[in-house]
Amino acid sequence: ELMQSASRRRATASTAMNAVSSRSHAICTLNVTIAPLDDDEATENDAEEVRAKLTLVDLAGSERIKRTGAEGARMKEGININKGLFVLGQVVSALSELGQ
Repeated sequence: ELMQSASRRRATASTAMNAVSSRSHAICTLNVTIAPLDDDEATENDAEEVRAKLTLVDLAGSERIKRTGAEGARMKEGININKGLFVLGQVVSALSELGQ
């Protein structure tokens, strides 16, 4: 239900390449906790609580202005989407270099 509500709020628009083109990025972070079983069912390995964080990312796609036929505000959106994806690529690249 929560994911459907978030999906309805995403910005979309029609382009010459895609009838429902995503005009925004979406990030969903899930915090998962696995609690130990009841005492009578628990084993030695089940004694601790386990926590995990899962982040799902859906990025608006890169666009070629000529192919989408975008004009005006839609063209500016496409330019901003491309700029954001370019910068994100630089960040990921820099982070991967730090990890080496």
